[in-house]
Amino acid sequence: MKYFPIYIFAMILNCCEKSEIIYEYPDGISQPDIIKESHGCGNIFVYQYIDSLKVLTVWINADEYNLTEKCQYIDLSGSSPSVSVMLQISPNNPDSIYFNFCNDVVYPNEGETIKYKAISGKLYFSVSEDNPIKDPIWQTFYNVTIRIENLCLYYQANDDEFVIKEIVFWDVGVGWLPG
Repeated sequence: MKYFPIYIFAMILNCCEKSEIIYEYPDGISQPDIIKESHGCGNIFVYQYIDSLKVLTVWINADEYNLTEKCQYIDLSGSSPSVSVMLQISPNNPDSIYFNFCNDVVYPNEGETIKYKAISGKLYFSVSEDNPIKDPIWQTFYNVTIRIENLCLYYQANDDEFVIKEIVFWDVGVGWLPG
């Protein structure tokens, strides 16, 4: 009984102590049953082919976010200069190249794609390590997982919408060099 006040004090101290939450990559994003191949580069640019004529691209300005393993949320209904989600569709002219992402080579016959821009949706992302941007910058390489739900894209010229219920970019390598 003489140790009872010490025990109570230790319990109170333990309850009030701030504990650090450990997040595991990819935090809050479940692995899909079927993983579609995705590619990426830069800080942060990823893309995934919907079919041979359509590619969904996501660009997140890594400088605007505290990159951590903890899942972060972006509402796509507001216009933000630090995030871009776009569906690019090829007009399918056989003499042109339409999809040339993460490549330093510029082709002379690069064609212009039809671009649908996100007007709503919920984007969640998590990176493979906390604070992955290295110094010097060319040593930066990490992975990102992105899930987008209820994505609505809009093409103003034709007043046309394209909806994607859910898409996941699973464990995509990004960083300084093209990939």
